[in-house]
Amino acid sequence: MSIERIQYLSKKSTFYEDLYDIIWKIGDNKKIVKDDYHNLSIGLFNTPCAGFGDIIVCKSFYDYLNQWYPTSKVSICTTSPQKYDDLGIKGNIYKLYNKYNNQDSECIDYHHLILKKKIKFDIIIIIPIINKSFQINTFKKLIPYANVFNTFTISEYNGEFPPYTFPIGVGKGQLGLFFHDFKRKKQNLIKGPYALVYIQPSPEWGVHSRSCFKSYLEMICKLYSKKNRKLQMILPEWIINDINESNHFYYQIKNIISRYYDNWDIIYQDKTSCRLLNSKNKNCLTFRGDILPQKREIFISLMEDSIKDILVTGDQSLTDVLSCCKNKKRIWYQIAPWKKGLAFNLSKELPNHHYSTFKTSCGSLKSINNDIKWINFLKKYDFRIKGKQRMDNILKGTNIINQNIKLKNDLIHIIENSRFLETAQKKINKLHL
Repeated sequence: MSIERIQYLSKKSTFYEDLYDIIWKIGDNKKIVKDDYHNLSIGLFNTPCAGFGDIIVCKSFYDYLNQWYPTSKVSICTTSPQKYDDLGIKGNIYKLYNKYNNQDSECIDYHHLILKKKIKFDIIIIIPIINKSFQINTFKKLIPYANVFNTFTISEYNGEFPPYTFPIGVGKGQLGLFFHDFKRKKQNLIKGPYALVYIQPSPEWGVHSRSCFKSYLEMICKLYSKKNRKLQMILPEWIINDINESNHFYYQIKNIISRYYDNWDIIYQDKTSCRLLNSKNKNCLTFRGDILPQKREIFISLMEDSIKDILVTGDQSLTDVLSCCKNKKRIWYQIAPWKKGLAFNLSKELPNHHYSTFKTSCGSLKSINNDIKWINFLKKYDFRIKGKQRMDNILKGTNIINQNIKLKNDLIHIIENSRFLETAQKKINKLHL
């Protein structure tokens, strides 16, 4: 290992956190070989925070690593193994326990957790970082041997709490999105034509959830009522519940539908149904509240079989549509308050200015003739290209620096214990083999 290379990278650092990147920059000119990852133990640490998106992004990275480095052993340590099981996800999955009770814990900080499984990892990856910047000293309370050269972080899409080892998302400096090559599993739950809506409720996702659905509903009714006298719409359960519980929301929905369809049916989770608009005419819009949720492979099939205009939200639902359906869908997107960065960059990169505002991202008649060609976007923002390069560099750098354990430990000590960048740079400049 070249001490000069380390000192050069240190001098080039603009911010203190840039010193953490030395591990994956020291081998960026070297080709990865099997010895860089053979028998390596990689642990993915995942504490989901509401829903299944954080679990799917972790499982996606898990699949990437197993494909890229087949002789490594990859494991997932999570507070919610039951959710993995609910989705039919199998693998090396170990439970992280809350120190204070045995229940699954949402959005919990790592220093409140313990890992009872006796296993030691060569590489640790926190996926994804949620709500706050990652602090290595806090994480050491869970994994005492964690340090800046064996512990790495992955953001949410366009995460707001850098720095990250893997900043994923769209725009300058981002490593792309988690795309997949799906093996299709045909669904037999519903026959077309049907629309698919998968968005989240208020207040968790801001005040715009009902407005989002109404915008999409109006657009769909306007576009499809003349050519599809009978149309179904798969909805998350919260929309059905809100219609039942809020007179105001009910009359708003009724007013939209009645301008285009003479009949309106709702089918509930227990398969019971009711008719809220009743006419002798045969045209009908049916809300299906009995389909979701589904395991992922069925959900992907539901996406594929739906009509062209689809409404989704979150990180993985968006990339799942792109992965499975590419140019077959016109994607409408519910912007979460903490996902404005992703929406803004999508609006620039596609381009589609309707993604830049809550008012038009869920459905707008003004842009129904704008068929976006996703091919160039998919090539530019496929994480499997830039993300693999970053991961290769981490493994190469780990192999290089492990060849001199004393130098490695000295370097880690300097980076983790110096207060200022200039102080650390001076200490690193004095290091010798």
